[in-house]
Amino acid sequence: MHLPTLLFSLLLPLLTLSTPTPQRLPPTPVSPPPSAVSVIGTPIVDTSGSGCRPGTVGVAFSSNNTIFTFIFDDFQAAIGPKAGEYSKRALCKVNVTIASPGWAFDVESVDFRGFVGLDKGVDASLVSRWKWVDVKSGVDIKGKGNIQKKLSGPFEDDFLIHKDGEVSDTQQVDCAKESARFQITISASLEAADAMVNGFVKGDSVDAKFAEMLNLKWRKC
Repeated sequence: MHLPTLLFSLLLPLLTLSTPTPQRLPPTPVSPPPSAVSVIGTPIVDTSGSGCRPGTVGVAFSSNNTIFTFIFDDFQAAIGPKAGEYSKRALCKVNVTIASPGWAFDVESVDFRGFVGLDKGVDASLVSRWKWVDVKSGVDIKGKGNIQKKLSGPFEDDFLIHKDGEVSDTQQVDCAKESARFQITISASLEAADAMVNGFVKGDSVDAKFAEMLNLKWRKC
């Protein structure tokens, strides 16, 4: 064996031991946009739903842009002799256009709150869905999510539903949402065992409003 080859063979184990194993560093946390994020115009309410009317939905970002809140002033469903003018199913669909140049957000988690009062024999189903829609094509963008909750009477109390979102794993998917339209839908359905029992779904006992709070994860695009 030639001398250089012999020396390399003797040094190879030492070189292997001394070479550090590469480690994958955790992703660097991204702070929310430092400048104000704004909603362009007023929320567009789909009037085909029975749960809200134009002018009855408010939207706002928190001061540090980590929470996006929807407030529904006139969302209510009712069933039974005391239902009055309300239907046993309420639906509200809202479209929002957001200005956040160079930034896009995903939904890390959602908190959905309101008030439910159910006699024995009445069931309530609560659903909320959110998604992004490409403005030009009208096609949904990956990353949508939903909350679903069923309650049975007797029950009368505020409720809070929490769920983690479906966070996108690539910058390409996240940044496609920068110029997309954000859409949120809430619905409440009531079913009764007979015509003499009552049930209702409405805003909570604190401020008589339905609210949905989305906790955001931002990405620089």
